[in-house]
Amino acid sequence: MKPYPLLFCISLIIIPLSVFSQQSDSENETIRVFLDCNRCNESFIRQEIPFVNYVRDKEDSEIHLLITRQRTGSDGTEYTLRFLGRDRFKSQQDTLKYISPSSDTQNEERKGLVRTIKIGLLPFISKTKAIENITVDYNREGDVQSTAEEDKWNYWVFELDGRSFFNGEESRSNLFISLGASADRVTPESKINFGYDYNFNRRTFTELDSLGNESTNSFITRSQRFDGLYVKSLNDHWSAGISAEGLSSSRENIDLSISGSPAIEYNIFPYEEYSTREISFLYKISPGYFDYEEITIYNQKSEFLIRQQLRAQMEFTQPWGEIEGRVNASTFLHDFSKNRVDMNLEFDFRIFRGLSLSIDGRYSLINDQLSIPKGNISDAEQLLNLREQTTSYSYRGSIGIEYSFGSIYNNVVNPRF
Repeated sequence: MKPYPLLFCISLIIIPLSVFSQQSDSENETIRVFLDCNRCNESFIRQEIPFVNYVRDKEDSEIHLLITRQRTGSDGTEYTLRFLGRDRFKSQQDTLKYISPSSDTQNEERKGLVRTIKIGLLPFISKTKAIENITVDYNREGDVQSTAEEDKWNYWVFELDGRSFFNGEESRSNLFISLGASADRVTPESKINFGYDYNFNRRTFTELDSLGNESTNSFITRSQRFDGLYVKSLNDHWSAGISAEGLSSSRENIDLSISGSPAIEYNIFPYEEYSTREISFLYKISPGYFDYEEITIYNQKSEFLIRQQLRAQMEFTQPWGEIEGRVNASTFLHDFSKNRVDMNLEFDFRIFRGLSLSIDGRYSLINDQLSIPKGNISDAEQLLNLREQTTSYSYRGSIGIEYSFGSIYNNVVNPRF
């Protein structure tokens, strides 16, 4: 049997369906939206905003909705929503911000984000037939008061936290406890942060010897850290400040270290553009006193050291993807050979329709381990990473590639299974 009659029959079925689909789209004209938000509940957004068509690739969209988020001074979340017009809306763009306070539940936060997205979509929807099915409500109880309510806390936010996890089986168990407290005050003119953390980790192992005798070994690590920071905004590009740190760590052989660090930072772009782009340089110098639990490989039980540090950082969040990189170089002033360089890179890029590439990597050159204890460490300390060990470098990385094809639409939400 020749294939031509079969192809003709299939075309008789497909062509009418295609025409019907086009007519249906015309009668219910709306906009195509590409939702670009790595840490949003996209299923909830698609469910609550059904009056647009969601597409899988920005090349098929009329609106590229790019959402970024930052932590606020009160430990809430600030969302920046950029509505980037394409095709018939290519000359139309808008930016909105939504702030969710730390007291919001997850449900309240996502509902507030959805409400802001709806507001941002209205100018685009108003140019389509879909606007005929949309109504706008106004809640008078939410009227803005003529005078701002006085903040009795004067922008200060306090937080206490504690968490623990444990696991085990017949021959081993693990207990981890962490406690913390913080106080923060953030205004456009300055930033003040105080924080304290305490960590306790106990790992227990039970063994049987050849005679059936049972023995139990426990390994404990502890650490506590205090941090303080004050930063003053000088102008749109410059800021200056000072930080302080106190540290105690059994893994790092530090009984007590105390340091203070004046610093200055320059940002090439105005700070107000932080949600889309940043290239900044920071320099600080850190004099500090170190008291060690055990004598170090340099025969020191305590010493006073001065470290200088230079950090370069960039971050871009654009329609083509995201890139974030950091280079942090430091050295001790008494011996420039005692230095360290940390390099970080995170890269997420859409190469072309449906194809995206992600890279995440870190590499460190390490020549500043002055607190390593003298003498050998036990096998258990090495295997369980209970003590910091001498190394000249460290690295980690990942690379991923993703390609998708098929239907351009992605409107349906199905939570089954």
